[in-house]
Amino acid sequence: MSDDEAYLNRLRALATKLEARSGKPFPGRGPSSEAPLMGAEPFGAEPFGAMESAASPRAELEAIIRWSRPVLWINRDEVDEAWSLGVPDDADQDLIAEMNAHRAGITGIIPSVGRIELRNNLNFAWCGTGWIVDFDGESDIVITNAHVAEIFAQAAGGRFTFRPGIPDPTVPQDARIDFREEISQSAPREFPVTEVIWVSPGQRPDVAFLRVARQAGDDRLAPPVPLARGPGAEDALLAVIGYPGKDDRAEYADRLASIFGSEFGIKRLALGRPTPGGTEDWITHDCSTLPGSSGSVIWDATQGAAAGLHFAGTAFTNNFAVPAGKLREIIRTRPWQGMERPASPTGAGAPGWVARHDGSMDITVPLTLNLRIGDGGLTLGGASSDTPRSDRASAEAAAPQVAALARGSAEADKVLAVRAEYLFDANGITDDLGVVVSVAPGAPLKPADYGLAERHAGVRVVVETADPATIAEEMFGFGVEREAFRGRRAAYERNLGEPRFSLAPVTDRIRLRLCVSPEAGWPVLREFLSIRDYEQLTVGMYHVTAPHVVAALLDFAGRSRPTSRLTLTLDRQRGDLALNPDDTSGGTKADDIPERETLARLSAALGDRFSFAKASLGSGGLFPTAYHIKVAVWTDRLPGNRREDKLLWLSSGNWQSSNQQPLGITPAEAPGLRFEDVADYNREWHAVIEHPGLAATFRAHLEQDQLDNALASAAESRLTAREDSILVPAEALERPRTPGSFRAFAPLDLDEEMTVQPLLTPDNYPEVVLALVAEAQERLWIQNQSFNLWKTPEDTPAHFLAIAEAIRDRQRAGVDVRILFRNLFGSERNVIRRLKAFGMDTGTDHLRYFPTNHTKGMVIDGHTVMLGSQNLTAAGTGPNRDASLVIRHPAANAYFAELFEHDWTQYGENAPQPESRRLRPVMRVADGVRTEAPQGYVALSLGAFLGEG
Repeated sequence: MSDDEAYLNRLRALATKLEARSGKPFPGRGPSSEAPLMGAEPFGAEPFGAMESAASPRAELEAIIRWSRPVLWINRDEVDEAWSLGVPDDADQDLIAEMNAHRAGITGIIPSVGRIELRNNLNFAWCGTGWIVDFDGESDIVITNAHVAEIFAQAAGGRFTFRPGIPDPTVPQDARIDFREEISQSAPREFPVTEVIWVSPGQRPDVAFLRVARQAGDDRLAPPVPLARGPGAEDALLAVIGYPGKDDRAEYADRLASIFGSEFGIKRLALGRPTPGGTEDWITHDCSTLPGSSGSVIWDATQGAAAGLHFAGTAFTNNFAVPAGKLREIIRTRPWQGMERPASPTGAGAPGWVARHDGSMDITVPLTLNLRIGDGGLTLGGASSDTPRSDRASAEAAAPQVAALARGSAEADKVLAVRAEYLFDANGITDDLGVVVSVAPGAPLKPADYGLAERHAGVRVVVETADPATIAEEMFGFGVEREAFRGRRAAYERNLGEPRFSLAPVTDRIRLRLCVSPEAGWPVLREFLSIRDYEQLTVGMYHVTAPHVVAALLDFAGRSRPTSRLTLTLDRQRGDLALNPDDTSGGTKADDIPERETLARLSAALGDRFSFAKASLGSGGLFPTAYHIKVAVWTDRLPGNRREDKLLWLSSGNWQSSNQQPLGITPAEAPGLRFEDVADYNREWHAVIEHPGLAATFRAHLEQDQLDNALASAAESRLTAREDSILVPAEALERPRTPGSFRAFAPLDLDEEMTVQPLLTPDNYPEVVLALVAEAQERLWIQNQSFNLWKTPEDTPAHFLAIAEAIRDRQRAGVDVRILFRNLFGSERNVIRRLKAFGMDTGTDHLRYFPTNHTKGMVIDGHTVMLGSQNLTAAGTGPNRDASLVIRHPAANAYFAELFEHDWTQYGENAPQPESRRLRPVMRVADGVRTEAPQGYVALSLGAFLGEG
């Protein structure tokens, strides 16, 4: 007997033993769910059909046991290659190599997979795996198996409710999903399950959909996992991500331990391949699974999409999954439509009453009536009134009813959000509230297209193209408000007590040059970069892509002496997989150069005299959202390895063409420019400071940044899905209105005594700015591309909320508070609405915007100005790396006050323009996908689309 035949006989004997023990058929006879296990799912229903496999006996039985299939830990949202197999065969070594080639895509979905945990259920602490699924634009839907959901959910009265608790049946069970539960016992990411949408009857197919809360504290859901649009390759690399539990039945427990180790119920990644035997109802694979793996995502790394939903099998059998095509069909047909949707899962279906915010109540006996007592008397159900209403209670009561009607219309898939919001007229925002239906770009803009009247229950109904944040969140699944950081400083640490890191104010005679873009930004920067007297340039920058800036850096590298050095830290979250690497794209950046090319050329020119680090980003990194700083320092290198710091450049503007317009003029020639010369480029504020002490402070921080980021890079958590590109139609790109009286500003040079204080985030910015705002007695003029409170302003993280409250307090105290921000793709409506809801005066004398406003500054009374790179957002004022200067000098204050007044009067607008036509659709391109932007479209990063750059 051959070795192969003997091996097959052993496998057949093992299959027979396991069949006898489980009572379930094995490959060639049909799929079966995993075995019951405390803390994992029990057996499901009987298999939903016999399966006749066309595979050979060896193919069938080889799928039962593949001892060397790798199973890897997941640690801090990353795959940990310290897997426990001793000697994998060559084929499985190839799996590891393939995984590393596709690591970015795999890493991107890990935070979207979680363990379903139960409360008030003594039998099961947890019951399987679930993952956030791409659900026609909705970003809060988790998919799992029906046999998992049936542990805690039941069909009752035309809807799904939570089962009675165990042992206390008077209190329903409830569920949550933890997107961590890793080997390192890192902090949990738990989100409550708020609704059981649907559980397939009879587990045919074995699918259930749950709705989860989008936010838990400061944490936001990760993006949805995209579903494959077609079958994968026969040799595709598959990865099962889930929570395998302990299987006490298994033969060869020692061999099983060599695959899974001794820790169970924690997040794992198992690699494998498709296997023969799939049908239109299931696909098969040989990734190793155990009880608890039910509901896992089957990720096709080759396609970069989910191939299916795992539902049956063990490490000793062919494994089965509901294919992505079947999942898409369910999502498209929505078999649960028409079922009653409970307002809350807790206690759903139980007799009792629920008081609602609009003064009505639901009484369940078990018949549910909605009773409302108001000035019109008693009404039942959905009775409406023609009396116009614009108060908050009426708008909030009407919003869910309007949402239900819109989502039942033929254009339901275009509806992204329905909310009670302040309404606008031709003069700006009003005090009236209505229901705003936010729709995808390209969707119709009339209420009738969604089955809606102009008024619902007396409340006005308005249809608007959604703002960028809603589009990103609802269409593409990005958690825009997920500026989720562990405290204000995330993982960043810096001892400001060390003299070299001190950020104390400096009062001294200081040479200072102030200027603005577009007109004088590059002419001044060109002179700064062309300095030939000093040998060390230290740079911290968000982006370096402008051809003329790159040429200046290469010129420095080419003319440098043996002692010259360049130290550079870049954000680089828009890496080489993106459609537009490093935010290079059309328009003013059409000719910009991806940073990988520049880095290679600088390294070749300077060798070991070039020190580079990519910023450590993501939930486990030093800076969760961005390395957003814009600072450069010149230092002279003296004999004896001594250094003498000379001057620094600090700005709101990146080294990209949009921020540094390539004008071939001297700084003194800037006033001769016309509006047409600079109309498409960004407004930026810049400073060049010649002072050894201030230059030394920034050099010390930038050098430490480079060292810290280099050390952290090996353990960083990739910022999820940030390399995806957003394709925006050119007609959506906005341009400032033509000014009635344009003025180009020359630089201002000062050489006098003044006080200058460095500001850095995450170090000292919020505290200093809070005190700075409180100083304002006459005027507080704020020019910043962002002023983004969260949807519920009170949920805004405390450090930024305190700054916003201080600004509001100054306005209420009678100070002339003006805010000039940036509008992009309709974002101005939400900014204005949130500030009004926050209690600020948002009239045209206090709040305006224009689309090329990228600066980040403040003018306080007649003595102080602040300029730098911090956006007024929770991330920009907290955990991002950014830098600013507070300059106390009346001439500096007057320079920027005059500039602010010009921009306020010549560019500033307050009333959003009515939407007169439908835009073409906005589209998303996944990272790694190589395609050309369609004609008339511009590729943007998510950050650029949201105005975060």
